[in-house]
Amino acid sequence: MTLPENLGRFVGALWSPAVRLGATLRHARLLHPEGITFRAELSALDTHASLQALAVHLPGPALVRLSTALWRGHREWPDVLGVAVRLRSTEAVTEEPSAGDQDLLFATLRSPWTLGLAPLTTDIHDWLKNDYYAVSPFQVEGLGRVKLRLVSHAEEVPGQSRVEKLQAAVQAGRARFTFEARPLRGELAGRWHPLAELRLAEEVSLDPARLRFWPFRTGRGITPVGFIHSLRIPTYRQSQKARAPH
Repeated sequence: MTLPENLGRFVGALWSPAVRLGATLRHARLLHPEGITFRAELSALDTHASLQALAVHLPGPALVRLSTALWRGHREWPDVLGVAVRLRSTEAVTEEPSAGDQDLLFATLRSPWTLGLAPLTTDIHDWLKNDYYAVSPFQVEGLGRVKLRLVSHAEEVPGQSRVEKLQAAVQAGRARFTFEARPLRGELAGRWHPLAELRLAEEVSLDPARLRFWPFRTGRGITPVGFIHSLRIPTYRQSQKARAPH
């Protein structure tokens, strides 16, 4: 484990009591307490041969939760929006992960340094008019370190609220994102490259208290690295211990 990762665990441990208290008082996740969940599908796109080490792990069924970071009750106030993706090894729609599943977490901020500006740059009225970043890098065998993002396909759909717009887009087959990667080294470094298309297929009802995304669920070999990912280890554990059914 690197020095930044050890530091991340240390800082996360310092924050953990506050995170656990906040989750206890909120009776939900401290951040991203409210969301809407969909069965989804990832299909392969043509990509560079050097990215195949990552691209081959993406196609197949998925479970996707779109959420708001701060507010509950469908309030469309300044916020950071999130997309949590579970790459599934089976077609089953369930809160429980299976062997081989991978969880990937994205939000409408490019890096930790833009956190303060993210609520001002996020279109909080439409999930499909934002791009979502994994913030910290991942290690992929045969490729090295990469950053990941989801790029939206913004299309006008009817609806007054962001939930209505999202539901209408899903029903029309228009709720789609492009899964992209940016290698940090090598000939492809510094540019985003498409890998797969993520399509939301059907809204599903799951128990939010049992549906627990974990950044270190790495069944597809996409391993989180760095300070921010390591900071999540103690804070996520304390948040999940404190979470009550809601």
